Amino acid sequence: MVDAAIGNARRTAAQIGGAKAIAADITDESSVATAIDEVVAAFGRIDILHNNVGVPMAGNFSSFSAADWMRGFSLNCIGAACTMRSAMPHLLRSHGSIVNVSSIAAIRYTGMNYAIYNASKAALDQLTVAVALEYAAQGIRANAILPGLLDTEMGRGLVSPDAVDERDKRSPTGKQGDVWDVANAAIFLASDEARYINAHLLVVDGGLSRRA
Repeated sequence: MVDAAIGNARRTAAQIGGAKAIAADITDESSVATAIDEVVAAFGRIDILHNNVGVPMAGNFSSFSAADWMRGFSLNCIGAACTMRSAMPHLLRSHGSIVNVSSIAAIRYTGMNYAIYNASKAALDQLTVAVALEYAAQGIRANAILPGLLDTEMGRGLVSPDAVDERDKRSPTGKQGDVWDVANAAIFLASDEARYINAHLLVVDGGLSRRA
């Protein structure tokens, strides 16, 4: 269980039981490699790699600097490439599974000015497909989850408190999803029950992205 906020990782590890919390910087390749080494040292192998990193950067397109673009892509796409590269030798030995968390912002305009987020998550989608097809014959599967509106701490931080109900109303189901909806999808994609699902972009949004 690798997280930038070690407290969050420890709380999650405690809920899972038998897990180890490790801090790492997804934008630092050496930090990622060290974290992967720590995981292997603790557990002896890697069967599943789950990349769940995403940071929206709001703003008008013309306001973003080159440094903003580099940081956004480092956080939302390049970091996942680093973790996959570091974990790949171990995943090849275990015939493992990769699950990357993207966003419906990768496939449609969400009504918010997130040019960097949209572009970097779209890149993550195609990175997932490229890795999935390159390594399929070697027993690796790679898929991505594209969540829609979720009632999470980060989601609430993006809007005013009185806008949460409005986010609920935007969903065709009348209610946002939550972290468990994404977690359940990830568990399925990583499991043997999904053994013939590869290079798939699984939308988890209550039907929002199908709405005109």
